[in-house]
Amino acid sequence: MRPRGEWSLQARLAWGLAAVMAVAIGLAGAGVAWRALATVNSLEDQALQAQARDIQRNLTVAPDGTATLSLPADLDAAYRYSAGSDLYLVLDRRGQVAATSSSGASTILEPFLRDQAPPGFFHSTPGGYYGFTISVDGVWIAVAQDGHHRDVLRDSLMTEFSVTALWLLVPIGCAAVLVGVLTIRSGLRPLSSASVAATEIGPEQPTRRLPLAGMPREIQPLVAAVNSALDRLARGLDVQRRFTADAAHELRTPLSVLTARFDELPGNEFDAMRRDVDRMNRLVDQLLKMARLESLPLDVSQVVDLNEVVIEAISMLAPLAIRQGKELVRAETAQPVRVHGNRAALVTALVNLIENALAHAPAGSAIEIVLTAGGKVNVLDRGPGVPESEREAIFRRFHRGRTRSSSGAGLGLAIVTEIAAAHGGSVSASSRPSGGAVFSFDICGARTAG
Repeated sequence: MRPRGEWSLQARLAWGLAAVMAVAIGLAGAGVAWRALATVNSLEDQALQAQARDIQRNLTVAPDGTATLSLPADLDAAYRYSAGSDLYLVLDRRGQVAATSSSGASTILEPFLRDQAPPGFFHSTPGGYYGFTISVDGVWIAVAQDGHHRDVLRDSLMTEFSVTALWLLVPIGCAAVLVGVLTIRSGLRPLSSASVAATEIGPEQPTRRLPLAGMPREIQPLVAAVNSALDRLARGLDVQRRFTADAAHELRTPLSVLTARFDELPGNEFDAMRRDVDRMNRLVDQLLKMARLESLPLDVSQVVDLNEVVIEAISMLAPLAIRQGKELVRAETAQPVRVHGNRAALVTALVNLIENALAHAPAGSAIEIVLTAGGKVNVLDRGPGVPESEREAIFRRFHRGRTRSSSGAGLGLAIVTEIAAAHGGSVSASSRPSGGAVFSFDICGARTAG
């Protein structure tokens, strides 16, 4: 059985409604059955009283107390041919039997009249008869019906009622549960829409909000509060992004001026300071790239050939590799590898991966760039590799591994991670069996273009 916490709200409401309907149908059936039995008993009592009145109307009492009964032919025939189911007995004022439906009636009914019991209803144990007695001017009248006949009538009524109730109440209950489930589903549909909308809210769509249209009145305050909280978070995120972009932009100009002035100075005594300024320029440039990535969602609908991306990135960094005495080697791919993506962003990501490899590869070694048919780019170097404990941390912002060079700003791989995520892909690091590192930029999740 599934744990209670995993049940959906819709299932809980549906099962609760079904349970309530089952109890309601049971109570309604029991109530109607009880009422039907009470009605049958009342009708039987009325029938006995009517029989007693019929006998009374056809009874003549003489002054001496003797009584004569003269029933109509149809009524007399009904008693005669009832096979003992319907009985009557009349005792005159002297206590003598004046009239009876049969000799057996006297045996069954006379004890109730001889005891001078008060008029009313009675049960006769012998034969199981149910009867009624009245006294008129000292004359006693008793009528009775076979109790077995009454039981058969009740059983027939209950059987008929049960079948009718099942055919009537069960479909009504099922229809009510079905209508209730559909109503619940319809009522919860706005929450499902809100859940779908919530999954689409993120840095790439900071203005998206949960819909209020069609939301139940009880849920609207919660949705409004969530939207208000998202507005506050969006404002804070926008302030942070603007600050990063503005700070990087403001730093770029004085750093460019400072670099130009260093270039005008004679001698090599300022080389160390020039390298520091270059590093600061690189940091500012990467901050600007990171701010642009966060400020607007990338358009990844372009059809891009990853072969062209690899060639462009290698062409951009070939002069740097030559100056460092290193080689960039591209593994040829026989066919185009086309994906939907953003060409400029993909080039930036691959450039950062190759720059990272150049920064850690020893002089005289080769950096290999391998593109697979599935859309994965592997960059392999012969550097010190990446310890397993740092293979996730190096993709965080401003993180620099202990065994890697500390000259970087710690943003290059974070930028690659952002671009990969925007394309529905990922980036990872591993070690080469023969020494070095392998950085894999995988956008297999991007929809392959035809």
